[in-house]
Amino acid sequence: MKSVYHHGDLKNALLDAADDLLLREGLQGFTMRACARLANVSHAAPAHHFGDVNALLTAVAARGYERLVALLQEKLKSVDGDLEDEMYATGLAYVEFAETYPEHFRIMFRKDLLVYSVESPPTAMAETLIELTNVILRQRGEPEISLLSEVPGKGNPVIKDILIGWCYIHGYAHLRLEGQLSMIPDEAHFKIIRENSDRLSNLLQQRAV
Repeated sequence: MKSVYHHGDLKNALLDAADDLLLREGLQGFTMRACARLANVSHAAPAHHFGDVNALLTAVAARGYERLVALLQEKLKSVDGDLEDEMYATGLAYVEFAETYPEHFRIMFRKDLLVYSVESPPTAMAETLIELTNVILRQRGEPEISLLSEVPGKGNPVIKDILIGWCYIHGYAHLRLEGQLSMIPDEAHFKIIRENSDRLSNLLQQRAV
């Protein structure tokens, strides 16, 4: 992170500071003034470049999505197309991201904090949703999508499987992050993710077209 303002790069310096601030202090300690102090710039600078704290949080959340989709793609690439392994890799990526960037994970799905339209979400958010959707579509033997607008609509039965898959993956990561699965020994988590991922993968493959 840059702590000194360089002409022409103030916006990125502020974003670096905001990213670091959220990681260090969490949402409770996240303010425009704290961000400005960390970037070593005037208190007015964040508002000038981002408008308000919600817009700044949205930019930070977009960085979170960039990291999440990169991790998802890395894990998926390593399993070479095996469907059960893909589901397991997706669960691992989600849990690993949540544990590495807990405060980012907590805000990335908070519509009350972020500023974007459902029709036009941040690019990295759209890429993440497309990647997750394609994991489910491959399980079912369905054609993959390349645009968020191609996600099956409410009347399509595929959307139910997409929601089931996402709820499982996101829900497990969220519960573990918030300490609700503390009764499970750490060494057992990988086995649980593996077993549940295999069950979900087998269920979805049975619905293949």
